[in-house]
Amino acid sequence: MNGFCFFGNLSKKLFWEVQVLSRIRKFKDGITFIKINFNYDNYEGEHNPCFTFELTVFNVYNHFIIFSKN
Repeated sequence: MNGFCFFGNLSKKLFWEVQVLSRIRKFKDGITFIKINFNYDNYEGEHNPCFTFELTVFNVYNHFIIFSKN
């Protein structure tokens, strides 16, 4: 299952992306019960600065990101 990805722009420099229901691996290969990642990166580089929220539950990956393209 590849999941769903949605994206758009908030302004001329700010963009958002949401990816939901993406399976990262099969259960026979291992199980990620829960993994949470919050990240704010203020470094000026590719796709930065950005805010990222990632959540993986039972091998299903979801993320929300707001980033700037310079």
